[in-house]
Amino acid sequence: MPRRLYREDAYLREFTGDVTAVRVVEGRPAIALSQTAFYPTAGGQPCDLGRLGRFKVTDVREEDDEVWHVLDGGPPPAVGEPLDGAIDWERRFDHMQQHSGQHVLSQAFVRALDAQTVSVHMGTTCTLDVAVPALDAAGAARAESVANTVVMENRPVIIREVDPDRVAELGLRRPPKVTGPVRVVEVADFDRSACGGTHVHACGEIGPILIRSWERYKGGMRVDFVCGWRALRDARERLALVRDLSGQLSVGEHELRDAVTRLRERARELERDLVEARTRLLGYEAAELVEAARRSTGPDETTVIAAAFTGRPIEELRALARAVTAQDRCVVIFATDPDRRMIVARSPLLTVDASVILREALSAHNGRGGGKPEAAEGMAASAPSASVLVDAARDAARRHLAAHA
Repeated sequence: MPRRLYREDAYLREFTGDVTAVRVVEGRPAIALSQTAFYPTAGGQPCDLGRLGRFKVTDVREEDDEVWHVLDGGPPPAVGEPLDGAIDWERRFDHMQQHSGQHVLSQAFVRALDAQTVSVHMGTTCTLDVAVPALDAAGAARAESVANTVVMENRPVIIREVDPDRVAELGLRRPPKVTGPVRVVEVADFDRSACGGTHVHACGEIGPILIRSWERYKGGMRVDFVCGWRALRDARERLALVRDLSGQLSVGEHELRDAVTRLRERARELERDLVEARTRLLGYEAAELVEAARRSTGPDETTVIAAAFTGRPIEELRALARAVTAQDRCVVIFATDPDRRMIVARSPLLTVDASVILREALSAHNGRGGGKPEAAEGMAASAPSASVLVDAARDAARRHLAAHA
């Protein structure tokens, strides 16, 4: 078992250790050391990265009380070789801020909402799963305020090992998952937890704790949060967004909410106007299609109105088909490229089955579709074009109309 320097001093950035074992992990060389400052992935906290001698450390994991450093580079070093190690300090301190902040925030949820933390995840995003059926902005703000009060008081973070028989008297927020001596991380007069992670010396180093969002998850709430430098970057990004939007809308930042509300109301009005205009245009188009088809048929004959389009949305063709079939005794056949979708519909007074006509037209091209006798839709991606489908459906419609004459 190696000496775990990160437990003794989380601020240690460089060290020297001797190679004690070499193996292959997922096709890459990995080594164990006599002592290491590299924290392995554990307890929801990601591992440290950095360098060992000439090698880049790409992963650190713990197996059977051994810490394995996965290397990116040439042949691994030999057993017994000493290596100088250097951890990525920016990454390490970020994890210290997030992990220490998580302890504070978890206890803050207990104090503010009587909500225990069920699980934790820390990586590019940090989340708490808390045992509370619902969370609103006011509740999140209470927990956030409790946490940041502790940060601003700069309470010390004390780490010590405790004998197992003394654990019960400490009132740990979460029971330990290990046997033997228990490593306890205490935020003075606020929180005690069993934890093997890396932490700051005092809460002021955590920096601001910001709850960004929350959502329902497995009967509780998943809370997304950031601490320290991450919180500062997040605040800068949000402030830049507010400034940009207020500039685009030519309003003050405090007027942005009202400006957006006005824009939404105007957008709804324009959408309603657009829907009405499209409906009128489709009515005109439907009348033109009927008139053009009537030139080749008698006024009392059933008309087959068929057309192929390019790039028209299927929703628009549905509306056009409804407009046409509402005007006259007709069978409507529309298809569109490039997706080879097709609609067959008929006027209410007719008895031909639109779904049968559709299936006959699609069958030659391995298409599929269905619907009701009044209207049916389908698709044949392997058809050469929408026009080919329209021609096949037109022939099928004429046959069925003749049979029903």
